Amino acid sequence: MKISLNLDKTFINDSVLDERRGFARQILEDLYTCTETYNGWVKWPSEDAWHNIPRIEAEAERIRNLCDVLVVVGIGGSYLGTAAILEALGGNRPGRPEVIFAGTNLSGAYHSRLLKSIADRDVCMCVVSKSGTTMESRLAFTIMKRFLDEKYGTEAYKRIVAITDPVKGLLREETEEKGYASFEIPANIGGRYSAFTPAILFPLAVAGIDIRRFVQGAKDMEESSYIRNEALDYAMTRLALMESGKDVEIFEYYDPCYGKIGEWIKQLFAESEGKGGKGLLPVSLTFSTDLHSIGQFLQEGRQMFFETLLNVRNWGDDVEIPFCAGNAFDGRMLNEINALSLQGVVAAHSKAGIPIVQIDIEENDEYCLGQLMYFMMITTAVTGKMMGVDPFTQDGVEKYKAEIRALLD
Repeated sequence: MKISLNLDKTFINDSVLDERRGFARQILEDLYTCTETYNGWVKWPSEDAWHNIPRIEAEAERIRNLCDVLVVVGIGGSYLGTAAILEALGGNRPGRPEVIFAGTNLSGAYHSRLLKSIADRDVCMCVVSKSGTTMESRLAFTIMKRFLDEKYGTEAYKRIVAITDPVKGLLREETEEKGYASFEIPANIGGRYSAFTPAILFPLAVAGIDIRRFVQGAKDMEESSYIRNEALDYAMTRLALMESGKDVEIFEYYDPCYGKIGEWIKQLFAESEGKGGKGLLPVSLTFSTDLHSIGQFLQEGRQMFFETLLNVRNWGDDVEIPFCAGNAFDGRMLNEINALSLQGVVAAHSKAGIPIVQIDIEENDEYCLGQLMYFMMITTAVTGKMMGVDPFTQDGVEKYKAEIRALLD
């Protein structure tokens, strides 16, 4: 495994975990039966994902030949996985279309700037929506369709790829009527668990990301004993820390390219666990940047939180520090100083009594990111069930939508 877990600084005694290990293992075994309405993702990396990949790659090649920018329309789980992987890996590969996002908000200024930025470029669109009715996605889709119609006329439909429900919904109906190329979001997989479905794999393939390595990482994690041990330990530790009075889990990373990984994790954990007055509030911070804004609070403020550190061991690219920086830095590499910063923060926070979970990631590549995402998906599903909530629903989200609909009416 390219992911390793360190719980030595959590201040949770092994006996606390051992008391619940049988319960956690039963939850995991139940998940692996894939009999629940929305747990089709559990075995997806080892089974169905591979059946889709050849057609995804073929369609991605067709789209690449038509454009130099792909606009992905979607919100939440319909885009965060794509955005997270792309940002972590430095964006599209050379010679491949740039992927940008619409429908992630309702800002007219944002979408106006987006349209201006692509006015003189060759454009294709990938719309990701299970129902086709999500407001942000629906409005951005109509705006982008108008743009493509005005730019390409009757050929516009060839530049649209829809990823939606297999048989129902407004987007599926329009896809069949207009003849868009399309892929399916499986009915038994919710948006935030869709990282290894066409919803994420297709735009990644257009950008030139190695989706086979990405899925292989998840497959190896799915089939490993690691998921039956360390993932359960992390889930049980999170629950024990919550019960000890820690209400916030702060995810930390030492490179800004993991910012969208943090956003993906926040949605996964918050929507899965935040129900019935339960759940940990997920927060994400970029170090060392945020140490200069919130570091004082972390060190000496009210300790209602614990920290989960995502530590990439090998970043690859690096910069040598000039000799004029001073004796302590002369001739050293910047990533070495970044690693020392990490060690210093862990030491200081641990001495202050802050529980710290450390997840080490061997490399920043497709394979390791596949392992990390699958690991996190299993963790939140198990933790949610141990809390007594359904980790696959999000009924609370519908309440603000109903208020908006009332205002529109």
